[in-house]
Amino acid sequence: MPGTMPGTQGQVMGDSEIIGTLKALRSEMFDLLSQVAGKGAAAGRPSRRTMDYEAYRRTFEAYSAKIDDCYRRLAACYAQIDRVYRTNPNSPLYKPMTQAYLDAKAVFDNLKSTFNAIEPPDTLRTEAVAVADRRLNERIATSARTSSLPPAPAEAAKDIIESDDSRFIGNFDSVEMFLLVKGDMACYVMFGWKEVTTDDTGKSSEQFHLSVVRSEMFPFTPAVRALSPAQHLENALKLKIAAVDAQGEVLSDLSEFFARTKSYTRVN
Repeated sequence: MPGTMPGTQGQVMGDSEIIGTLKALRSEMFDLLSQVAGKGAAAGRPSRRTMDYEAYRRTFEAYSAKIDDCYRRLAACYAQIDRVYRTNPNSPLYKPMTQAYLDAKAVFDNLKSTFNAIEPPDTLRTEAVAVADRRLNERIATSARTSSLPPAPAEAAKDIIESDDSRFIGNFDSVEMFLLVKGDMACYVMFGWKEVTTDDTGKSSEQFHLSVVRSEMFPFTPAVRALSPAQHLENALKLKIAAVDAQGEVLSDLSEFFARTKSYTRVN
């Protein structure tokens, strides 16, 4: 098996070989722990902020397979130590190999608990919600036309992209709505809105605006997590909203962020 150390798949190892194998495995797991924890230049922690669904799933499953392989190899070394205990308990290397096992097991336990804290990719993604509810669009359009939409803080776009978690709620008329979580607080971010204009001849036309607005923050409680898309809409309509300064490269970055977030919802 690629990546499998010699002597851990049923072969009998010498006492010193057991110690060397455990130390090498500990070092390998420590490096893997740094990646999973998102530390160092080689950080590769699965992130819903920066990965689309398929990239997140592949990364998560790759780490899971590596950790399972570490467990099998660690268990194989334990079996080798048990063999030494039964056949040669007076070996001068028995205590050092036991200590090497305990050191490796401690790193593995840390690796496993760190990985378990990462949210697994959804095994079942729900249908995207598209509702012909014009209220959100009309509120944003009215606010924009009357200049009553206050500006969000200058760092708002950065805060959106660096949120701890993001969920696509649905498309309400022409407005895409997302729920963003930062610590124990959340907000709604709405992308795009439609304006109906009438020219001098009385002819009406629709104009789409790729602009971003953000609601005020509110506590992210289990009750909020359990809301349906329709309930999220009603909740958002009660909140103050502010315009996010998003043009050029910033708008492109936000558009890419929203596309990644939407990838977690199956759109048929």
